[in-house]
Amino acid sequence: MVILETLDYAVEDIAITDMWGNVLRKGEVHPPHTHSNNFLSGVYYLYSDKAAGIQFFDPRPSSDVLVPKKTNKTHNNSNLLSFASKTNRAVFFPSWLQHWVPQNISDKNRISIAWNIQLKGEVGEHNEYQSATF
Repeated sequence: MVILETLDYAVEDIAITDMWGNVLRKGEVHPPHTHSNNFLSGVYYLYSDKAAGIQFFDPRPSSDVLVPKKTNKTHNNSNLLSFASKTNRAVFFPSWLQHWVPQNISDKNRISIAWNIQLKGEVGEHNEYQSATF
């Protein structure tokens, strides 16, 4: 799978453990959540006019205790990342990363397909005492 190669992971195989469709109507939200017991998750936007993107929270509870003034807000200095829900866009993310979809302010539905992926085969490093086989 290309995303795993891009991240430089050596993976024997994967399994899509879940896949579902979402329709977010005007005024609806999808509350903060994670995707437990999976490695990667993703969403593909079949239709959206960018009015209800996906947002990811910094997992460090105290990340906003001391934040300097920003000359320019970027992904590198933010504790909340947001990606527009653009038609034909796919977003992959670690399943443990908390995320949500803010209120759809558009008159049009946001239609997407989401999924979870689990690794199959041997994972981790034996010499680091952190390995398993799935």
